[in-house]
Amino acid sequence: MLNWETVDAISGWFGFHSYALWRSLLDFQKVEDLHGDLFEIGVWRGRSATVLASYLRPDETLHLCDLRVETEAVREALESVGAGHAKVVAISAPSRELPGRLDLRAMHQRVRFMHIDGEHTGTAVYGDLELANQLVRPEGLVVIDDFFSARYPANTTEAVRYLEKNPFHFRLFAIGFNKGYFCRPESLARYMDFAAGRLSDALLGYGCKTTLFKTTGAWDTDAIGITGFVDEAGSIAGPDTNPHFWNMLRHQPVRPLGARLRNAWRELIR
Repeated sequence: MLNWETVDAISGWFGFHSYALWRSLLDFQKVEDLHGDLFEIGVWRGRSATVLASYLRPDETLHLCDLRVETEAVREALESVGAGHAKVVAISAPSRELPGRLDLRAMHQRVRFMHIDGEHTGTAVYGDLELANQLVRPEGLVVIDDFFSARYPANTTEAVRYLEKNPFHFRLFAIGFNKGYFCRPESLARYMDFAAGRLSDALLGYGCKTTLFKTTGAWDTDAIGITGFVDEAGSIAGPDTNPHFWNMLRHQPVRPLGARLRNAWRELIR
C-alpha cells in the first residue's frame, strides 16, 4: 500500500512535501480521467518511482531511465507499495541517448507525468525538455528537480531559457519544495483552477499543511509558489496588496468569507 512511511523507508532524496504534491496532482489527473504513460529520468533506488507506479492503469507503462537502473532495488521498492505488478520499461543509459532508444513515433504525446531528475547540467536539462516536448500529452505535467536550487543553478537557468525560446511548448505552473512544475500552455487554466479551488485541501488530505502564493498576474507570470504553512498568509494568498484574490484569466476569490475576516483581523491588530 502506498503511504509516506513505506516510501520514506526507501533510499533517496524525495521528500514528504513532494510526495503529497505528486499524489495531489496525480489524483487530479485520475479524477479528470487523464490517461497516459509515466516517465522518470533519474531513478536511484525507486523512491519517487513508487508513487508513479502506484498510479499506473493496466494499459499504461512506467518508463525509467538512469545511467544504471538498479532493477532489483527498484523491483523491491515497487513491491513494498503494492505496485509489483506495474508494467515497467527500464533503460540504463544517459538521457541524451533516449531519442535513439525510444520509438518516438509510437510514444508521441503519450506521457501524462514526466519527472526529470537526471544529469544536473544545463545541456541535459535543455535536452530532456526537448524530449519531453515530444512525449508529453497536451494535459500532461513535467517536473524538474532542483529548480531554484543554489547547488544546481543550471537546472533553473536552462529551463527558463527553454521556456523563453519555446513559449508554446510549456508554461511554468508551480514551484515548490525544490521542484518546478510545467504544463502545456493549453492546460494552464485547467491546472490553475485546480490550484485555486482544490489543491490546498488535497495537500492537507495527505497531512501536508501548506501556503499557496500567487503574487502577480498573467501579465507577469502565472506560476504559483508552494511553501510550508505561513500563518500570516493562510492556506492560499494573492498579491500583497490584495491577498484574497488571485489574478488569473478572471478576478478569482481564493478564500471563503471566514478566512478573509480572520486575515482582516490580523491586519488590524498588527
